[in-house]
Amino acid sequence: MCTDREPRRIAAMFGRIAPRYDFMNRLMTAGLDRRWRRLAAAEAALAPGQGALDVCCGTGDLAFALAERWPRVDVVGLDFTTEMLERARQKAARRRGGAGHSHPGGGGRAPTFVHGDVLALPFADHTFAAVTVGWGVRNVPDLPRALAEMARVTRPGGRLVCLESTRPPEGFGRRFHRVWFDKVVPALGRAVAGEGCAYEYLPASVRDFPDADALAALMADAGLVRVRYRRLGFGAVALHVAEKP
Repeated sequence: MCTDREPRRIAAMFGRIAPRYDFMNRLMTAGLDRRWRRLAAAEAALAPGQGALDVCCGTGDLAFALAERWPRVDVVGLDFTTEMLERARQKAARRRGGAGHSHPGGGGRAPTFVHGDVLALPFADHTFAAVTVGWGVRNVPDLPRALAEMARVTRPGGRLVCLESTRPPEGFGRRFHRVWFDKVVPALGRAVAGEGCAYEYLPASVRDFPDADALAALMADAGLVRVRYRRLGFGAVALHVAEKP
């Protein structure tokens, strides 16, 4: 079923759409996803020599945004789907080949990508100065556990940054979101990616996901402090930032 959230089925679905994943992201957001990732990377507030982890990294775009915004930071991207990681590693290899070990646009060293599960992160406590996730936690079967794991590997004083689709407030944004995500996006998925079912899952997963206020509360329940968020894209995207005490 298109709305099945069983982890192996989700991983298989993302594996199938990996070849067109980046293109569909640009298409669905009119290219704004790049700007939103840059905003998320800036919120990580890193210093030279520190480390950052991007979980559910997909093809690596947020990890690359972190490396570009903070060029003297070591960035690790982690994902459960092998096909997505392969795409991310291919991008990293091209960037290394284009400019030694740095990004052609003047950014930092290319991220390292590893296979792993956000529900059982393979890192020690307090490892990273920032942990980020972009459009990933909506797909995990146990959101409180995922947030707890991200908080666990964040060092005291570090930040957790979450960029995720959310239900817009009542008004134009919500009406537009319903038409675009419920009707247009699945049609684009069928036409462009040959995966209508995967892009029917997307709006269903947003409907089932906690709204921005509820997600902020869950982050606080995970022991994080100074939790705040801002809305983007007519309110359909939320950028949450929290700190570990």
